[in-house]
Amino acid sequence: MPQDKQIDQVYKVINKLDTAIDKLADVSSDIKQILAVHEQRLDQTENIMDRHFTQMDAVHSRVSQLRDDMNEAEKRLIAELNDINKWRWQMMGAAAGVAALISIAAKLMPM
Repeated sequence: MPQDKQIDQVYKVINKLDTAIDKLADVSSDIKQILAVHEQRLDQTENIMDRHFTQMDAVHSRVSQLRDDMNEAEKRLIAELNDINKWRWQMMGAAAGVAALISIAAKLMPM
C-alpha cells in the first residue's frame, strides 16, 4: 500500500506539473501577443516620426528659401534706393548749376 500511495503522490505531482506547464504556455502565448502589439505600436510610432521629420525638413527648406528670397529682394531694394539717391543728388547739382547760371546771367544783363 505504501507503494500505491507513493504512485498516487507521483501522479498528483505530475498532474500539477502538467497544469503548471499549461499555465506557463498560456502566459507565454499572452506575452507573445503583447510583444506583437507593442512592436506594431513602435513601428507605427517610427513611421509617424519619419513623416514628421520629412515634414520638418520640408518646412526648413521652405523657410531657408524664403530667407534667401527676402535677402535677394532686400539687396535689389537697396540698389534701387542708391540709384534714386544718386539721381536726386545729380538733379540737385544740376538745379544748383542752372540757378548759378541764371544768377550770373541776371547780374550780367543790364536791366
